[in-house]
Amino acid sequence: MIFAAMLVLALVLTAPLALAFRPPKFLQNRREAALATHRAQLAELQRDHEEGRIGEAEYKAATLEVERRLLAADGFTAPQLTGNAKPLLIATIIALPIMAFALYLPGSTPTVPSEPHTQWVARQAVEKARLDQLISMLRARLATVDPNSADASQGQAYLAEALAEEAGAITPEALALFQQSLAHAPEDASWRPLDEQRIAQARAAASQ
Repeated sequence: MIFAAMLVLALVLTAPLALAFRPPKFLQNRREAALATHRAQLAELQRDHEEGRIGEAEYKAATLEVERRLLAADGFTAPQLTGNAKPLLIATIIALPIMAFALYLPGSTPTVPSEPHTQWVARQAVEKARLDQLISMLRARLATVDPNSADASQGQAYLAEALAEEAGAITPEALALFQQSLAHAPEDASWRPLDEQRIAQARAAASQ
């Protein structure tokens, strides 16, 4: 179904090219356009003279100049339109939608994952495995230390950060670990600002 819709869309987008085959009913060549312009100028000069906007001498001089241009324009030769480009235009109109549709046939490009996407998936898998391993190691470490010690506070902060990174947000478990870590963190602990920042972020998100 999607392929048929794409073919229809391609035909619709190339349809305006067909307007080039319309006969040029209102298209004037250079000679016709120049003659029409100079005749309009003569008519305007005559009106201005009759209404007294220009004097006799000025009228005759301007009329003579326009008539000279009119005679010169009458000698223009317009190039003949042979229509030699029409076969190429027809071929283009037919080929464009067919070639565009052929690119999206079953088994062609859209069904093949792009190389950058494949690399991204591989990197995501490696990163997830690294985080899972780190989380497991931190949990095992915390199980062996005093929960009220500075070592436990540091491990809780790092475990909470790993859990938040894995989930893409500060989860309830990660928030609880940050709070536990902050409660037992020494005043000069390097991870204390991390605890405070993540707790503030969680509270701000909850208040929205």
